[in-house]
Amino acid sequence: MSRGMNTMPTIRRGRTYVQVGANDKRGISGFCSVIFIILLLVVPPIFLLASERSRHTRYITLSDALHSDVIELNQKSIDESDLHSIPPGTLVHGTSTHIETLASDHEMNIGIPGALTLHRNTEYCQWQEIQHQDCQTCKRTVKARDGSTKEESYQCNCITTYNYIKGWKNRKIDSLLFNQPGAHHNPQRDPMPSTTFVGEDVTLEFDGDVCNDDNDKSHSNPTSPSVSAKLDPTMLSNGVRNQPWRNVDFVPQGKAPPPSFFSRYFSDRTRYEPLQLLKNTPTSPAAIEDNFVYVGQGGYFFSPYESSTASKLFNYFAQYLEGSLFDYQLGDLVGALASCTAGDIRFYYSVKDPNEISVLGQVREANGAVQITPRVLQGVGNEKDSSIGLVHSGKYSAQDMLLAEDSDSRFKATVMRAIFFLWSIAASRLVGVAFGREIGDSSFSVKIEAAISLFAVLIGWLWLSTWGSSVHTYGLIITGLFLAHLSYNSAVKKGSSRWYIAVWSKIAKWANLAPEMRQEDSYVPSPKRVDVDERTKVS
Repeated sequence: MSRGMNTMPTIRRGRTYVQVGANDKRGISGFCSVIFIILLLVVPPIFLLASERSRHTRYITLSDALHSDVIELNQKSIDESDLHSIPPGTLVHGTSTHIETLASDHEMNIGIPGALTLHRNTEYCQWQEIQHQDCQTCKRTVKARDGSTKEESYQCNCITTYNYIKGWKNRKIDSLLFNQPGAHHNPQRDPMPSTTFVGEDVTLEFDGDVCNDDNDKSHSNPTSPSVSAKLDPTMLSNGVRNQPWRNVDFVPQGKAPPPSFFSRYFSDRTRYEPLQLLKNTPTSPAAIEDNFVYVGQGGYFFSPYESSTASKLFNYFAQYLEGSLFDYQLGDLVGALASCTAGDIRFYYSVKDPNEISVLGQVREANGAVQITPRVLQGVGNEKDSSIGLVHSGKYSAQDMLLAEDSDSRFKATVMRAIFFLWSIAASRLVGVAFGREIGDSSFSVKIEAAISLFAVLIGWLWLSTWGSSVHTYGLIITGLFLAHLSYNSAVKKGSSRWYIAVWSKIAKWANLAPEMRQEDSYVPSPKRVDVDERTKVS
């Protein structure tokens, strides 16, 4: 008998460890911690470089389109024959309220009419491990290679507790590294991963009397002349701007259920489709191979996990080795009655189905039909950033669409720069120890100066190599160097270690390695250099 889709979470208590003494890391755990810290230091600058280049390419592409001639499809003087004579590379723009499309998921034999994009949202029943560690703060004396010492704080006498929660997650969780992987095994099957499908054979009709004036909100006259064109699927690769996702629920006759008490406060954006659309799902590949069935409860399709005998025996053996074979808890009873089984899979659909869209691209002939496709600006960056293939929900002019895309591009670059500034706070302390300064032990103003100086110099250099020279770029670099000079003179001096030894010691300390694995040359600051003029005055 097939199991139903249960939704109640299961909670189990795991082991508790008490570690007396220092919580230093050694061996493989220490190595992994160091690698993780190095990745945190290396990856953000790489992402920033990619982000700035993407922003530069997008800006050039949008600027070129903004100064290009655009043929409006919503004009009475244009007809079908004119579309065939438009030169390749010429931008065309139009607004359509007549959208013929069908977005389909062939694995389930489901097609949603009128949807430009269809998204399969997959969820997995998985165990999640929650680790909580409570430590005291102790102090100890560490020794450098020259015998000098200093006092440092460290974590000690830690109590580590593991707890486990089983429920529906939007991603798979690898249980191999759990503290108790046998009792909380997560099967990694994934026959129906989350996927986005675009509309097939999308046909748009552009009425000839649609006004492009933003102040004129009048609707199209259905008796006016119109032209039609296909929409290339690549135009929908970035989705439909300004159009939110709507969940799809399949109900009898496609009628929405009676409004609830909360509907007066929260609008229901769900799209209701008749159950008749699911008539071909029992013979779909997903139903035959993985037993997916429609269970409702918000539009869900469900596939129960059936473990093989060999898998069960191996899991019992793993539980025996870790000592959890007879560890019965109240959560096990709740899980058996009302919770999902780890390995179960469910998914639901959501769509973007606007009633009116504006498109901007170029036209080409494909199989005797006129098709609107993205226009790629050759010789500038990658194809994604250098293409103009825009689909926006609503009625917008070509200029408004380009400005909106530029705003999105600028916002993404700004977010990445903000993340990079947070990276600069930690990286400035690493640069500080390389120059014999302990930024972390300095005043708050020095910490801010050091972070801003590193951020400004790196961003300025990146802009200089990407955008070219400008007053703002040079001003940013000069400001960064000036703040670096101030923070260097005001920061607390550290021991006189070789720069690479000092950098390694800082990284190893962040990774919580033992003191003997991050020993510095000396904790005694270098004596201040006396210049020639000072020696003359002394003599």
